[in-house]
Amino acid sequence: MTPASSRDDLHRFANRPIAVLFSGGDAPGMNAFLRAITRFGLNLYNVPVLGVLNGYRGLVSAAAQADADLEGLKALTEKWTGRWGLVNDRKPQHLVFMDHPSVSGIVGDGGIILGSARCLEFKKPEVRAKVIEVLGKLGVRALIVVGGDGSLAGAKCLSEESNLRIVGVPATIDNDLEFSEMAIGVDTAVSTLVWAVDHFKDTARSHRRVMVLETMGAKSGELARLAAIASGAEVVIVPNEGEPLTEQGMQILAASIEVGFDAGRSHTIVLIAEGVTFEPEVMGHDTHSKRNRAYVLADAFKDYFTRPGGRYADLEIRPSVLGHLQRGGHTSPQDCILSARFAEAAIHEAMKEDGRNGVTALVNGEIEIVPFGAPPLERTAKRVRDYLRLHRALSSWTPVGNE
Repeated sequence: MTPASSRDDLHRFANRPIAVLFSGGDAPGMNAFLRAITRFGLNLYNVPVLGVLNGYRGLVSAAAQADADLEGLKALTEKWTGRWGLVNDRKPQHLVFMDHPSVSGIVGDGGIILGSARCLEFKKPEVRAKVIEVLGKLGVRALIVVGGDGSLAGAKCLSEESNLRIVGVPATIDNDLEFSEMAIGVDTAVSTLVWAVDHFKDTARSHRRVMVLETMGAKSGELARLAAIASGAEVVIVPNEGEPLTEQGMQILAASIEVGFDAGRSHTIVLIAEGVTFEPEVMGHDTHSKRNRAYVLADAFKDYFTRPGGRYADLEIRPSVLGHLQRGGHTSPQDCILSARFAEAAIHEAMKEDGRNGVTALVNGEIEIVPFGAPPLERTAKRVRDYLRLHRALSSWTPVGNE
């Protein structure tokens, strides 16, 4: 394998590149962002875009490589560029200069071609200091970090500990970054959940079943809330300000399902967010403490419906954990558009002489640069209440009143 020839393959570090990395869990739209930031860098500013393979882990590895042989790192990175750098298996390569062919056709692809990885070693101040030193020696004019709360926390550390220009970009299906109305990946993940619910609904109707489906979303419950409204799921259970779900609470939920069947429902879809916790009495012995929430809840429902005198003792309760299905798939148009808007704001801020460090955010439909550690939007709590109110009114078969 030999690298492709290009008129600008050499001396790209001399042109002070912008570096980009993706960290933490992958989110649909990350490839769309990489394409956009590469095209903006090359087309608007004629500045090289340096992709960091495997997130902070790749950055730490590149720093170690540079510490041993800085010129060798530069030579390797300038030789194997674009697609050649992405597939170079002859030498360990952690940095790749992106070009137009390397991002062509990836706008709708899920995952991230640069790779995304967590790196516990990056939490050490001395490791970050070495990274900062090497980025300076490489002439990197700005670092763009794309990811969730942990990734942006790392970017905040770099911002505080260096004179580098650091721009964060929210990308997480959890949508738990409350300074922005939306993060990259949420729209696609919700669409995937709706697709999954539609398939479970077919068999639930056919066999008069209750399907208990566990969603991702960390501690926020946002993904479950949105998917419940969009899919028509009858019940949604999300974290309640740290309050655990009790035995009594699950009985109340089961009773509401029973009322629905009394009213003529043929099935029930229950969405439970992975951030929901249970009181210790519900979990039982320590050997059961790691059981998936969907299975714990399904067992509680079975106990309720098979109680003496229960009207639906033969009702089937089927749990399922949707898991990482929600992270993949073709990126939705909305996420592709949001990725492009975030990338445009990030590149402009990175290239400004008087630009500032911060994070791209969607606020009132507009893209802004907010400081690292910005407080939640004032209407975030109201939005959560509105979603739950909407779902309750839409899912009930009995009057709920006008709240």
